[in-house]
Parts: sequence; structure tokens; C-alpha cells
Amino acid sequence: MKSGTKRVEALARGLAILKAVCARPGASLHELHGSTGVAKATLLRSLRTLQDGGFISRRLADGGYLPLPISQDGARWLPFTEAAGPALEALSRSIAWPTDVGIREGASMLVLESNRRLSSIRVNRQALGARPHMLWSAMGRAYLAFCSSDEREEIFSALRASSAPEDRAARNRRRIERLVEETRKRGYGVRDTRYGVLDLGRPVSAIAVPVRRGERVLACLNCVWLRDVMDEAEVVARYLAPLRAAADNIAQHFNPGV
Repeated sequence: MKSGTKRVEALARGLAILKAVCARPGASLHELHGSTGVAKATLLRSLRTLQDGGFISRRLADGGYLPLPISQDGARWLPFTEAAGPALEALSRSIAWPTDVGIREGASMLVLESNRRLSSIRVNRQALGARPHMLWSAMGRAYLAFCSSDEREEIFSALRASSAPEDRAARNRRRIERLVEETRKRGYGVRDTRYGVLDLGRPVSAIAVPVRRGERVLACLNCVWLRDVMDEAEVVARYLAPLRAAADNIAQHFNPGV
């Protein structure tokens, strides 16, 4: 026997949209339109309402919608993405090259957010979820140089125990200590030229700075560019200051209690 109480259609529609986001984390507006059949204008309003209510978030990197929390890790990463998004969006107006934010995940970095979608310059737009190497990437080197000595030794121990060829350099203690010291003196990490990253057959490089609160390194922020367009000295002269300002902004707005 059916109840005489009427359905709240707007609520039912919103729950259906939330269910669609949960079924396909990272779905785009177009994909959600296809799976729900809701008109795009209505869908946008509903998604915004779900965002404001803390039920979903939208990635800056690709515009995909995510349920909150996606998982235990998703809840842990949310403070970083929420703090990084506005800073990366603002940074895209002062730095033409794309920038990414990554956190430490085990013995590597993990790219959580990026403004590559907003950049007018195409440099490998599929950065989200990438795991830059600790010893070879700009992010990893910046993290190693400015994290605590205990954390650094924990990372090096994991790398030394690894059988992966790219991790063998961690067994040369003198070499890695020199690398850390050089990076600390420089104030930013630089991607090793042997770290073979190409985009459309062209060599890609990066610099990175730590996002710090006090002595703690929360994350790292990089700037990625094509080496045949600009050299490191020019990138540093033009973009290091705004990159550091953005890192300070992210640290200021990072709220681990979210």
C-alpha cells in the first residue's frame, strides 16, 4: 500500500545525482548528464548545492566530481585539495606554465591537485595521481631537503630496501646527503635531467618548493616547463617568488581538522 505522502522531487533528484557521483568518482559534468538524464543547468545547480553541503568536491585539475569522503585516504587528502585549489587557480594567472601540488605517500610523492587544465600551455595534462620519484623529481627533492631528519631517514630506508633500479641511488649515502644539502641551500628542488620526462617528444623540467607550516612539510608545489623553451635560470627569476607565495598561501589555508 502506497503512502499518501508526496515525494520531494528536488531531493530525490539530488540523491540520484549524489548516487551517480558515488558510482563513478571523478565523473565530469558531461558524464553525469549522460548517466542521470538531468538537464545540465539543473545538474550544475544540484552539484553546487551538494558541494556547498560538503557531500562532494570538484577537482581543479580536470573538473571531475568526487564524493566526500571517497575513502579514508580521500578524507585525509581533502584538506590539501581544498587549500590548494584556490591558490593554484590564482597561480595560473601569474605563471603561464602549469603547476601541481603533491604530498608524500610512502617513499614517493603523489600529485593531488593541478592547474594544468587552466594553463594555456600544454604540458602533459594527465598529472593527477602521478607519483614523482623522491630522488629524481623536483617535488621529491624539495620534500627531502626540508622535511625532518627522522622522516628523511625513514624515506631513505624504504628506498634502500627497494629492488627497483631507480631506487638504487639511495644506497649511496654520501651522494644523497650532498643532494639534500645542495637543494636546501638553493631553496627549491630541481628535476634531474636524467629523469626522462617527455611531452610530445620534448624534454620537460620542473622546480618545486615546500609547503611548510613551521618545521613541518605539508606538501610540495612545482612549476613544470619545456626545457627547449626556457632555461632554469629564467624560470627561477620569473616564477620562483610567486611559487613561494602560493606555497605560503596553501599552508595558511590548510585546515587538517576538515
